[in-house]
Amino acid sequence: MKFAVVDIETTGGFPSQHGITEIAIVLHDGDQIEGIYETLINPHQPIPPFIANMTGISNQMVAAAPSFDKVASNIFNLLENRVFVAHNVNFDYSFVRHHLEVSGYQLDVPKLCTIRLSRKAFPGHKKYGLGHLCRTLDIQIENRHRAGGDAAATAKILDLVIQNNGKTLISELIKRH
Repeated sequence: MKFAVVDIETTGGFPSQHGITEIAIVLHDGDQIEGIYETLINPHQPIPPFIANMTGISNQMVAAAPSFDKVASNIFNLLENRVFVAHNVNFDYSFVRHHLEVSGYQLDVPKLCTIRLSRKAFPGHKKYGLGHLCRTLDIQIENRHRAGGDAAATAKILDLVIQNNGKTLISELIKRH
């Protein structure tokens, strides 16, 4: 089973109204990381100040970045034939799927939520947010609230589950959208 661990940063919470400002994809073959893709994206709309504050991504940083449609083909090719994995997968998947559709690509891949996976694999924690979970599992997050840092941390969670005989659990939790 091959995975694409995805994290995005956006200008808001609704795929049809907001843009993606950054995407990172960690390719995992079920045993190890195969590659990493990461890029800023020009959302062609202002980044709200509270989001810029949280992510550190400014309007100036994305001004010269490619539009989503310029990287859509590459993103689609990286995600195709893999399980789409994210912490709170429905958020990331809905944005990526919507923006791919607008760019002419139909994404229909299985998806796996590492929040749900972590609740089953590591029961008993009070919280399963990415930051809290990484602290309790002793996973270092670099560049928190940036796509690359959060995707790398999510890939480490996936890897930890796989290393602890979690492939059956993963298979049970995979959902096709």
